[in-house]
Order: sequence, then structure tokens, then C-alpha cells
Amino acid sequence: MGDIMTKSTPFQLSRIYASGWRAGGNCTADNPVEIAAAGERLNPHLAEDERERWSQGFKDAALNHIAPSAKARK
Repeated sequence: MGDIMTKSTPFQLSRIYASGWRAGGNCTADNPVEIAAAGERLNPHLAEDERERWSQGFKDAALNHIAPSAKARK
């Protein structure tokens, strides 16, 4: 969406989070360390704020699909 030199708008960041959420919903990893590694590998963004927002969406969705005991280890 935005490039490295341009600050993303709150709306753009919300769409980036949603994109990460969609990707995280397909994540088959079942522990937080594997989820974080998969998210880092799959993250398509270069700008730090966009990478962070996408990663948060990915992690939130992936953790939503695993057992409560695994969520506690994050």
C-alpha cells in the first residue's frame, strides 16, 4: 500500500491488519513461536508500521485458532 517513505493512514493500516488476519487464518502452526516465524516469512510489507500492523493481524488470527493453553505461552 504505502511505500517506505510515506506514513500510512489509519484506514490503510486497518486494511493491512485485515490482510494479515486473512493470512493468519490459514496458518497451520500451533505454537506462538512457529506463528511468529510464519508471519515474519509471509509479511509482504517493507515499511515498519505496515509490517507491525500486518504481523499483529496475522498473529491475532492464528492464535484465535489454537487451544487456550497455547495462547497463554505467547
